[in-house]
Amino acid sequence: MNRLNQSIASMSRSMKIFLRDKAIFGSSVFIPMFFLLLLPFVMFQDVPVEIMPSLKAYTVIAMVVLLISSVGVSNLAGSIAGDRDHGLYSKLSSMPVSPWFESIGRILTVIRFSFLGSTAIIVVGVLYGAQFTITVVDLLWAIGIASFIAIAAAGIGLIVGSFVKTESAAAHVGVAIVLVNYFIGAAIPYAELPDLLKPIARISPFSSGNNMIATRFLGAEFIGYNPWSLLDLGLLLTLSVALFITGLVVYCRFCWKR
Repeated sequence: MNRLNQSIASMSRSMKIFLRDKAIFGSSVFIPMFFLLLLPFVMFQDVPVEIMPSLKAYTVIAMVVLLISSVGVSNLAGSIAGDRDHGLYSKLSSMPVSPWFESIGRILTVIRFSFLGSTAIIVVGVLYGAQFTITVVDLLWAIGIASFIAIAAAGIGLIVGSFVKTESAAAHVGVAIVLVNYFIGAAIPYAELPDLLKPIARISPFSSGNNMIATRFLGAEFIGYNPWSLLDLGLLLTLSVALFITGLVVYCRFCWKR
């Protein structure tokens, strides 16, 4: 089996698991969809009607980021731990399979599943009344930032899945990581955060990426600051790549040895 086929086989297998497992599909797609429909009724009751479409648009962006981070951190970590429990790595280690290319297949699954789920959330959000001011350049920037969020999430998922022993524990650790990052700077807008948490929101790839996308579509005044500085963008790119590379190294060196 050549290396390209190894990645394709790994992606196909992982994608089938993600689509077949009701817990994975529900936690990553249905929960963000539920919050997307619920939050405007809970949090925006006294908001003027004219800005409601923008608030719904911000909620759509936040739910897309929540979905991407959940797939990359929680679902990926749980699937790795589950495969280890079922002895998959013992079997693969006896075959001419490269850990690096097998892991690439898993990463491609995260990106592919995130794209499908994000598309569903965006469609539902637009039908629900969300309005975006979009140019082609803004859309390309948003796709690029979302890609870095995905690889950062996948890097964390690889690390968690490599060290946490059981599938349930790995998934729950992933959920905890995702929720902490989600509430700091995404669910709670940057302007409303305590001063102590604002630096964290600007460092975390999830919250800073969320704010960068929202700024492109809704404006910096809506977010409370302009995240498109060289420092913030550099931090996002550097940390995302660092987490991704670290995750790959940890996964290939430690997970396969078990």
